[in-house]
Amino acid sequence: METSLVLLLLLAPFVGFLSNIFFGKQLGKTGSGVLGTLAVVVSFFVSCYFFSQVSGSKQPINVHLFDWISLGKFSINFDILLDQLSLLWLLFVTGIGSLIHIYSISYMHDDENIHKFFAYLNLFIFFMITLVVGSNLLIMFIGWEGVGLCSYLLIGFWHKNQEYNDAAKKAFIMNRIGDLGFLIGIFIIGYLFNSLDFMTIKQAVLSGSNPEVAGWLSIATLCLFIGASGKSAQIPLYTWLPDAMAGPTPVSALIHAATMVTAGIFMITRLNFLFDLTPDVQNIIAVVGAITSLVAASIGLVQNDIKKVLAYSTVSQLGLMFLALGLGAYEVAVFHVITHAFFKACLFLGSGSVIHALHGEQDMRRMGGLKGAMKVTFLTFLLATLAISGIPPFAGFFSKDEILMVAFHENKVLWVIAAVASIMTAFYMFRLLYLTFFKEFRGTEEQKHHLHESPMLITFPLMVLGVLSVVGGAISLP
Repeated sequence: METSLVLLLLLAPFVGFLSNIFFGKQLGKTGSGVLGTLAVVVSFFVSCYFFSQVSGSKQPINVHLFDWISLGKFSINFDILLDQLSLLWLLFVTGIGSLIHIYSISYMHDDENIHKFFAYLNLFIFFMITLVVGSNLLIMFIGWEGVGLCSYLLIGFWHKNQEYNDAAKKAFIMNRIGDLGFLIGIFIIGYLFNSLDFMTIKQAVLSGSNPEVAGWLSIATLCLFIGASGKSAQIPLYTWLPDAMAGPTPVSALIHAATMVTAGIFMITRLNFLFDLTPDVQNIIAVVGAITSLVAASIGLVQNDIKKVLAYSTVSQLGLMFLALGLGAYEVAVFHVITHAFFKACLFLGSGSVIHALHGEQDMRRMGGLKGAMKVTFLTFLLATLAISGIPPFAGFFSKDEILMVAFHENKVLWVIAAVASIMTAFYMFRLLYLTFFKEFRGTEEQKHHLHESPMLITFPLMVLGVLSVVGGAISLP
């Protein structure tokens, strides 16, 4: 039964992809949206089942699907590893992914290629699941590359616009730079341990069976960090992420909140036993994370495009997560990944609701006074803003506070940088809230005449994410 459920978890989104690619036009706009959404919802419920099983027994589930590669003593199996880390990721990837799919049914309804959009979304989720559940570095790398490919397809979805095409190419190329580092790191680890299996490598490291690997291990973990920097938008490989706003808003929410940008943090956390042996590389990770957080926050202060502000806030929050990783606080970094997924998805989908009501307008200087006409969007946006700003008792307060506390005890300079970046975050987020929802409306008379709240398919995911932005911090309580 476990094998069947694992296959269902993995293949449901892939079946959704194939169905929409080949039969999407026949299904119609609503039909393709519903099919794509159901595929991800199925994976979410299977993830919930496995999470309950592992949480109760505390024992990971390892499912052998088939023998894959055998070269003498070196062999790679296609095995699935479901432990607390992978299942935690699966829950918010498939859970928030389901909400974004529901949102997209309404948001993308007027697009003639909506079936392709849902096909690409399903493929994105499939590769993200593959990345998370693989028991070895090769399976993770396949998911890693697949996510990069899907980001190219989704960022450049409106491909008739040359600017959007350029943004998609930039994301693809900059991620390939990071991926080269990841690939070199995989080769070095395979050479050192004669295996790519996570559990085998961990046992070899803990047993100390090969004390001569230290120098090579530093090079390997540095290469892995370069790979993580590309996917998770750390300096200097961060500029693709703000440009990725060219894609439809549901894509922005999926990339920024629940999937692609968290892949680097997942990879480092999965291999934490290697990074613990290379303190110099950990120091580099912490410094790069702190600087990224500060630089991105300072850029976010002066942006006027509502989605660009949120994009730079994502880069800044990712910097805080990398700071925590570099300080060895892996659980704290994962905690902030989860709370960030809640409030950032809410913020992006909320911005999409505003853009939808204003017929494509993204400049905050042409907004204002929307809280009266868009009460649900405003309330959920307010909750998410309070969460990302670290206001108690909202979700972001608990995770940010833990990062700052770890930094305070480990390195006062990095703590100051993180604290300043956090203050900047609160400033530009309340600036965004004020310019968008308060004072008089500054758009055209035609826009003002047509102001309205978004339909239920858009506001329902906002309400769910708004509640999670409030209570999400409770998962850290004993």
